[in-house]
Amino acid sequence: MRRPIRAVIVAALAVTGGLAVPAAPAHAAPFCERPNPPPACDTGGPGLPPRGSLSTATRVPAGILVTGRAEDPDGGNVRVDLSIGGRKVGSVTAGANGQFAGTVPAVVGSSVCATGINNGPGHDVGIGCLPLAVSFDPVGSFDALERNGTTLTLRGWAVDGDTYDAVEVQVHQDGKLVGSKFADQALPGPVAGYAGYGNRRGFVISVPEKPVDGDHTICLTAVNRGAGTNRSLGCKPYSVAHQPFGALDAADRFGGNVRIRGWAVDPDEPTAPVEVQILNDGQFVRSVVADANRPGLDPRYGPAHGFDVTVPATLVSGPHQICVFAKNRSYGSGDTGLGCKEYTLPAPVAAPVIEPLTGSRVTSTSIELRWGTGSDVVDGHLIERSTAGGPWERLGWLGGGQQRVYQSGDLTPGTRYCYRITVDNVLSEASAEACATTLWPALPAPADLTVVGQGENSLKIRWTDNAEGEDDYLVAWRPVGAETWQNATVAGTPGTGAVTYTIRNLNPSTEYEFGILPRNAAHEAGAAVTSTAWTNGGPRVNGFTSSVSTIQACVPQNVTLNWTTTGANRVVVKRGDKTLYDKTQKTVATWSDRVSGESHDGNVGYTLTAYGPDGRTTTSKVTVQRVSAWPLISGIEFNNTGWYDLEAWYFDQGGNRLKKAGDVPSGGKLVVRPPHCELARIQLVYAGTGVVHTTYHTYILGHKEGRFDQLSSS
Repeated sequence: MRRPIRAVIVAALAVTGGLAVPAAPAHAAPFCERPNPPPACDTGGPGLPPRGSLSTATRVPAGILVTGRAEDPDGGNVRVDLSIGGRKVGSVTAGANGQFAGTVPAVVGSSVCATGINNGPGHDVGIGCLPLAVSFDPVGSFDALERNGTTLTLRGWAVDGDTYDAVEVQVHQDGKLVGSKFADQALPGPVAGYAGYGNRRGFVISVPEKPVDGDHTICLTAVNRGAGTNRSLGCKPYSVAHQPFGALDAADRFGGNVRIRGWAVDPDEPTAPVEVQILNDGQFVRSVVADANRPGLDPRYGPAHGFDVTVPATLVSGPHQICVFAKNRSYGSGDTGLGCKEYTLPAPVAAPVIEPLTGSRVTSTSIELRWGTGSDVVDGHLIERSTAGGPWERLGWLGGGQQRVYQSGDLTPGTRYCYRITVDNVLSEASAEACATTLWPALPAPADLTVVGQGENSLKIRWTDNAEGEDDYLVAWRPVGAETWQNATVAGTPGTGAVTYTIRNLNPSTEYEFGILPRNAAHEAGAAVTSTAWTNGGPRVNGFTSSVSTIQACVPQNVTLNWTTTGANRVVVKRGDKTLYDKTQKTVATWSDRVSGESHDGNVGYTLTAYGPDGRTTTSKVTVQRVSAWPLISGIEFNNTGWYDLEAWYFDQGGNRLKKAGDVPSGGKLVVRPPHCELARIQLVYAGTGVVHTTYHTYILGHKEGRFDQLSSS
């Protein structure tokens, strides 16, 4: 039997195109014996269905190339119908040897199935299915993204079933087309499902990486040929890190210099030192290699990436700026700024202001210097001294600040000294001078200070003058315990000897503290000589107080009385007419004591009488008040002026009668005396009924010292 011309052409294509069509075995097993899928079949005789198998299904540009075998026990060539996804797409015919091979049109689907068409009696039967993803779009894979320096190498494969031609693969970087290339490179073998297309379906594409440091994305697209549309092969991320990086940690000015510290790393050569350029107010100053130790960096780089360098400051008053740049070592788009920091140059200094060298700042052996400056920034203070008009000598140097103190000691008494203070900063300096003469030592202190006369308003004092050449004597006095001194000046006397002075306008019966001090402007102030004495006069009560001022009625408390007198030699304290205290002392100095005022519940007055030696007295009083939330009542007289007999009753808080206080007949009266310190409520009721006629205070407190009330009821 002759083979159809189409079968001959397909066989030829299979040989020239490299298509592998497996030969049928010499004695193939019957179709019904094949396990997948297990058909229902007959074992022989006329009317049996065809049997066979689908061996291969491969995509070719013209469609789907299928091979297999099919035979019918009834004889004759068997037609085989092919379907994709349940849709018939074409037929091929098995030859006399039962083999078939042919190409059918392609439609979209996921598997190819073959059906043997029965000859004569019997029925058609499926002879097999093979999985095959059929698509008109190109297919492929983005297998790898490799980096070498600044070049990206992209690897994968792509094939379009509609053509034997190589597929164009486009490269998009961060969404922008950056290149394309055909997938015509050799692969280890054909692409699965596309054996007839050969193995030259791979691609190797090189493109430059994005020059900007950061995260980027490469996406590949296979360009469609013929029917279908372009197909994405996927995306892959990558990161660019070529720019050097680091930080400017500090830029601190010290005098006329600026100390600059920081670090820098180039990720292309992570362990190599980076050159750093320094700009001052935008002008290049110098370069330095960042190879100093800088703890705390990423261990991948190591610590030797720091820089610490000092450069001259710009000697112009006002703010200035230091900026630092790291030089790019290899890849990357240029140098990287590590930051900028400001420093400030102060304004020129103003001359210091030295406080006057007077008062306690000058002694016989020392002079205290105090000065300030209005300048915001002063780097230092130079202190110099000239003695008696001689040359300047350096005493010391103090650090910056606006206020300073310096103690110049070991000086000679009665000698003139001049001081020069020079302040400076990085821009300028200024000076000021001040002079003073050291004092002579203090004059000899007076002796024998005593009181030689006492009046009610004066003290006559006397002392022995031991100094010669004093300008005057300062006399000062005040009551003992007072804060403020009064003073007077007594003219100095030639030579030495006794001096007297009368202090006047004093208070009688008061103890005074007084002192004297010789003075000379050229000498240090010595220590004053002091003493105390009393003025004459009647006694005085300086204080007479009670430990409490009020007491709750019927709640007795112990009372303590405190007192202080001056000028008294006898004190008597009484409670009413009762004497609580009566004592006498020999002196009339300040006298303080305390006495018990006894226990009571208030309304008690106390009197203190102080007696002087001359018989004069003075009196002071204090009263402890009694307080109560209720009226204090010693008794109540009820008068009944009406026609009805009444009764007086005690009631509780709930309005219940407790006990009868007495009868108040018509025209009669009743006196009720509430128990001492008992809280009571008394009401008049109609006799024999209990109905309230008159309410006397809601509550009263019985008290033997309370008032006596009268109440008339008609």
